[in-house]
Amino acid sequence: MSNRAASLLRNVLFAAAATSMASTVALPASDYGEDILSFDMWCLEMQLYPMTRCDSRRPGDVKDYQQYRTAVEQYQQERANRAKREQSLKQRLDRDPLNTKRDPLAKPAG
Repeated sequence: MSNRAASLLRNVLFAAAATSMASTVALPASDYGEDILSFDMWCLEMQLYPMTRCDSRRPGDVKDYQQYRTAVEQYQQERANRAKREQSLKQRLDRDPLNTKRDPLAKPAG
């Protein structure tokens, strides 16, 4: 694995852990309560760059941030798709064709 790929993977894993702590300063990205860090938070908190560098928004830093953002969005999309598949499978396996799980105290319809 190249150094750049390892760095990107480290950043994505760190982002997954950091998103729960940085939810007040991040942009909402999914229905699962995860957030993608803003460029400033990514630059200051994940990359540990000085504020002057983050404020200058170097083209290379912006490109790296876009790669981070793309990786997190892909991860979140895969997670959402997996959750939908699992929910669908659970509904198919937990089907009760005789409706035996209805509330016995509920009044019958009609």
